[in-house]
Amino acid sequence: MSVKYKYVIFDFDGTLADTEEANFVIYQKLAEKYNLRNITMDELGRLKKMHAKEVMAYIELKKRYLPFLLKKGKTLLTQDIKNISLCKPDIFHIICTLREMGIKTGIITTNSKINVKLFLEAHNVDVFDIIVSAGMFGKESKMKKIVKKAKITLNKFLYVGDEIRDITAARNAGMDIASVGWGYNTVESLKKHEPDYLIFEPSELIDICK
Repeated sequence: MSVKYKYVIFDFDGTLADTEEANFVIYQKLAEKYNLRNITMDELGRLKKMHAKEVMAYIELKKRYLPFLLKKGKTLLTQDIKNISLCKPDIFHIICTLREMGIKTGIITTNSKINVKLFLEAHNVDVFDIIVSAGMFGKESKMKKIVKKAKITLNKFLYVGDEIRDITAARNAGMDIASVGWGYNTVESLKKHEPDYLIFEPSELIDICK
């Protein structure tokens, strides 16, 4: 079967796994322990309109402390990852359909590989050719490495993510981007950054990839 995209790569948090509530609770714990700005649910709504770098400035987090706090957060999430729900109940069914179309699938995430693997095991899923962990702003370099290794032309890659920084990373790597309307950043904020596609149901990926 001839398809528009031969490799579809997914973000994890907010795209596949509904980790928002768990991550919010984890942030509150870290904020109290490491003297970060406390965030209310109302404030979280405003933060969803911002780029990750703007959020860091808002919570008064210096960039040099980011790797340390991310590692702490990932470790705390490991304790609860098997109880995390899917963002969309049919997401893995759709990914299986993409694979039946001859499309390779992967994950690039700022979460840890162990958390992703535990989540997939909990949902009895094995549908990804590759799982890669990146730094908060390191997805672009990981994308480029996958492209080089796969030996598939760049215009055959599609990244699927829920954040503004996913759009930025995909653009910089030369990939097309499908932003999802069910994740962290608001639909309005995603639209401002003009993704190639804006989807609201996983099934839309099938038509996009044909």
